[in-house]
Amino acid sequence: MGVNRIVIVTPAYCEKVGGAVVLHKLCDILRNQGYDASLYPFVTCVELSQRNWFATLLIFLKQILRVRLALFASKFAVNRNFNTPIFHGKVSSLNDENTIVVYPETVNGNPLLAKNVVRWLLHQPGFHTGNISFSRGDLLVKFNSAIKDVQLDGVSVASQELKVIHYPLEHYFKPSNVVERKGVAVCIRKGAGKKFVHDEPAIVIDGLSHEDTGEILRNVKYFVSYDTYTAYSLFAVLCGCISIVVPDENQTEEQWYPKVEDRWGIAYGYDNIPFAEQTAELQINRIRQQVEAVEENVSRSFTEIESFFRKSQQAEN
Repeated sequence: MGVNRIVIVTPAYCEKVGGAVVLHKLCDILRNQGYDASLYPFVTCVELSQRNWFATLLIFLKQILRVRLALFASKFAVNRNFNTPIFHGKVSSLNDENTIVVYPETVNGNPLLAKNVVRWLLHQPGFHTGNISFSRGDLLVKFNSAIKDVQLDGVSVASQELKVIHYPLEHYFKPSNVVERKGVAVCIRKGAGKKFVHDEPAIVIDGLSHEDTGEILRNVKYFVSYDTYTAYSLFAVLCGCISIVVPDENQTEEQWYPKVEDRWGIAYGYDNIPFAEQTAELQINRIRQQVEAVEENVSRSFTEIESFFRKSQQAEN
């Protein structure tokens, strides 16, 4: 198998949505590495329900309209600093042994009817939608160690993680002068519904720009995140905050992140603040190394991906 095309299904670019950022970034990196990579506006299979057939039909029609606007009216946001062309070919051509389609875990089914499907698990499957609809022969690729093992009949899991990051480091750094830090900044995002445990008053950063968030994090003493996996917890470490994650119910520290280095600089609960302070510099150095290693991560992961589908096709023949 010689991959000559990779199509990545993704929402429009938004700097505040980590999943969209890394999907677009992956396309940019793959093109830099010589692949014919492109983006396709987010699309998923919609199952018409007999009880709510009208509502699901509207969802389906809205999706068609959104995709057509993106493809034919250029109503699809991209990062102008990335090399991320939009796929305008025939969808039927994607059922080709030399083409790979990459879906985030939020896509149900195989809407583009691709032959070779990679499910890039940016979050735990089913977290956002409550549904997991993958297909036999798919290859699951984890973003990092936070993604729990997934066992589905006929679905394989890659050994290599595909960690792609695009951190706006120009906004997240320690202040050059010593400042007297006061107060608390809070992130809720996917942690909505948890009991609030932070001190008031607090500044909620949800929805703010990176520029404004960075300015806040360089001045407050504590950053408390109810979203257990947001990158903002790391951004707080870069800015010199004490970064705290409010634990999920019935989830241990080791279950949260099995690899200790993923936990450096972040307190999983208020009791672990000393650990966060002692390992903050380790995490800062690690982030710098990870930024430099992104291209190698992609190259290593796609070497395994190509090998997987090549062996699958040989087995079919």
